[in-house]
Amino acid sequence: MRRRAGAGAPVSFFSFQDVMVCVIGITIVITMILLIQVTEITTEATGGRRVSIEGGVPLDERERALRDRIAALEHAVRAASARPDTDPLARRASLRQELLASAAELDALSERTRELEAQLRELLVAHPEAAGLREVLELTQTRDRLAEELQRVERRKRITFIVDSAEPLRPIVFEVSASRIVVTDAENGAASRIAAGTHAAQALDALALFKVLAQERPSYILLVVTPSGLPLYETLLDAIAALPDAERPRLGLDFIPEGSFVSPVFPGVRADEAEDAP
Repeated sequence: MRRRAGAGAPVSFFSFQDVMVCVIGITIVITMILLIQVTEITTEATGGRRVSIEGGVPLDERERALRDRIAALEHAVRAASARPDTDPLARRASLRQELLASAAELDALSERTRELEAQLRELLVAHPEAAGLREVLELTQTRDRLAEELQRVERRKRITFIVDSAEPLRPIVFEVSASRIVVTDAENGAASRIAAGTHAAQALDALALFKVLAQERPSYILLVVTPSGLPLYETLLDAIAALPDAERPRLGLDFIPEGSFVSPVFPGVRADEAEDAP
């Protein structure tokens, strides 16, 4: 006999489904909580780093040292850009560039001179009757060569000083050689020769001139002495030592070869050509 449909007890998964739903729900809740916590921590860390960066506060000692170094370098660059170029080495480099430019111009003039000489030789060949011009040309060339050599020797003898603009005192050069003293302002090159006389008289006259120059601007004496000027140098030191302490100037000293000079207005002389000391 056939059973009636639905007579058996049905299978129910209600308890298993409840367990699965609860587990899934708990997992979702825990995941949401973790996400919220991670988001808050990340936001706080990012915000704190932004505040640290904007406030200029490094996160560690190494970064702080790097930031301090960068700030110091930037300050040095700004100060160097705002400060005028007073470096003596930079000034010497600029002088070297000027000398190189002058040398290039001199080379161009020498090339032009050679071209003119070649043209003149061609004219002499074409006109033999003008042979006297050849002798004039040779004499002119000899004169120019000797004049150039003399200028080169004089430039080698001349002593120049690079004045530091940061120095508050102006250097007044006392060039002491043989029986003469030449007083030169190292900044503008103005020079004056002390009148001939005894060593003591020349020393007093030189100090009197320095006193006048020092009234215009605080200055010090830079003694530039040649071997033949040692007796006059000692007399000058004695005269300076005899001054009152308040009037005694600061001294600098430099020894130069015989025949050298500071001011081109009064070039140096050899020891055998120097005047006899009184």
